[in-house]
Formats: sequence, structure tokens, C-alpha cells
Amino acid sequence: MISRGDTGGASLIHSENVRPPRWQRTVLLAACIHCSVWSLFIMGLPELSSKVYGFAEPPQDVHLWQGTGLFIGLLAVGYGMAAGNPRQHWGIVLIGLLAKVLGAIGMTVAVVRGQVSANVLWLLPIDDVIWWWPFWRIVRDNWRATLASHPPDCE
Repeated sequence: MISRGDTGGASLIHSENVRPPRWQRTVLLAACIHCSVWSLFIMGLPELSSKVYGFAEPPQDVHLWQGTGLFIGLLAVGYGMAAGNPRQHWGIVLIGLLAKVLGAIGMTVAVVRGQVSANVLWLLPIDDVIWWWPFWRIVRDNWRATLASHPPDCE
């Protein structure tokens, strides 16, 4: 249950009956489309997509690069599922948030080590950073709602 205001508990509602804000569904649908496009690009055109990602030469083991595309496609499926009910599927969004943050850190480290061209850094704001704030809000808000609707037994 979630208490609204300082009414001494007089205004209580069941959080599972409260729908998440519409913007959460919109963000997750946009993330689903975004990841679907990148996934298809990487899996369908591995040589071209690897150059866009900053590799000087296409990877020798193209199937491993295509596996990255598959992972991104699986994130797209998860975002699509979460869009249907962000309150229930906030854990999927948490996985996506971790992937976006850790992916950006990993790419930055690869640039610093000289493993990947610095030209790839233009992708970080549009592929990763743009999602950090809305994903964090979705996770935080729905995690709190879940805790509020299922309080621990305090006997």
C-alpha cells in the first residue's frame, strides 16, 4: 500500500492498482525499437556495423560480433515485454540499465587502451547514455511500488 500525503493513513491505495505513468511504456517501446534496429544491423551487416562501431577491420570471428547483435535483440524483446507492464517487469529494465552502463564503461576502456578507435565514442550518447535516466526512474519507481505493495512481515 502506498500512502499519499500526510493524512495519517486515511488515503491509502493499493499500488498494484495504480498504473505506471504512460511515459514509462513509451520509453520502453522506443528502447525496443532502437535495440531491434541495432540488432538487425549488427546481425545482418556485420562488416559494416563493426566499422560503425569503430573497428578498423571487421572481426575475424564474425559470428561473435553477430552474437553481440543477438544479445541486443534479446534486450529488445525484454523491453517489449516490460512495456506491457513496467510495474511487474522492472527487473528486465534493471538488466537493460546495467547493460547500458557497463557497455558504455567497457567501450570507453577499450578506447583508452587503444583497442577501438575513439570514433566510436559518438555512439555512447545515442546508444547508451540517453537511456540511463529513464531506465533508472522506471526501476526505482516500480521497485518502490513493489515493496510498498508487498511489505515484509514484521512480527
